[in-house]
Amino acid sequence: MSHDETLRAAIAGEGDALEALVRAYHDRVYRFGLRACRDRFDADDAVQEAFAKLALRPDVQRDAGALSWLMSVVRNACLRLLRPFARARARLGERVDDVDGVASETITPDAAMERFELVQRVHRAIATLAPTYREVLILRDLEGCSGDEVAATLGISEAAMKSRLHRARSLVREALLEDAR
Repeated sequence: MSHDETLRAAIAGEGDALEALVRAYHDRVYRFGLRACRDRFDADDAVQEAFAKLALRPDVQRDAGALSWLMSVVRNACLRLLRPFARARARLGERVDDVDGVASETITPDAAMERFELVQRVHRAIATLAPTYREVLILRDLEGCSGDEVAATLGISEAAMKSRLHRARSLVREALLEDAR
């Protein structure tokens, strides 16, 4: 069944079609939720809330920007759940996901360790960014969303998105250079 056919079936109320939509978008939305909330339980709640709202919104199911809408709902839920006085800030570097996948047989243990350390430094640098910069960077560079999708998700203009992305990349670069000294 094509994506359009799945959308039409979900709009008509077919549970299997809505389940197929959830399967199609869940991984990307959940990864974003983990990075935005920085807590597995909050990310689970935010993603569940987003998909529950999607089930009630046939107008959004029809829209090609449903992924952006889902990420906006997750972002807003994470912002609501994040209370600095209620939980200690978790380090982004403590991710459970294996970001590199299975190492190639041609890579040496030293090179693998260097890559791992670099990934950890990058994640720490991203974690220090203000939320406005971190969200743009995660959506655009880590999740691979288009500029239009990022702007729509965050409810900002494309020019503001580009400005924030440029600033976020500069701040990460500065943090990595500082860390290397």
